[in-house]
Amino acid sequence: MGHRMKQQSPRRTNGFIPPVSPPQLMLYSKIKTRFKSAQLNYPIETDTGKTRYADIAIFNDDGTLNHSTYSVCVEYDGYLAHKHKKKKDRIRDEELLRAGWLTVRLNKKNVDRAFELIEAAIKSCQ
Repeated sequence: MGHRMKQQSPRRTNGFIPPVSPPQLMLYSKIKTRFKSAQLNYPIETDTGKTRYADIAIFNDDGTLNHSTYSVCVEYDGYLAHKHKKKKDRIRDEELLRAGWLTVRLNKKNVDRAFELIEAAIKSCQ
């Protein structure tokens, strides 16, 4: 991408804490070993006025206009929770993209490639 990705600062969430599934927690622990900036259930404001929560947010923003700035939202899609939500997920991904975040969707079939897919998304930001 040719533009600077914006990191969203933490915001008040009015006490709302999204639920975390065991696979999300295991994935977060794995991702945190390589990406120290990873945060669980990170709130992201979108242009629709909604706050979306990244299952796992990974970002690098040192405040300068360099090419190492990225914001990646990692979503773990469990089969039952996302079985009939492809359209909603696509709309959400578009909202996040407009807010400066790339979304990497992981599921049972591709979770073993998590680092590869996340690194590809980061590279596309540079």
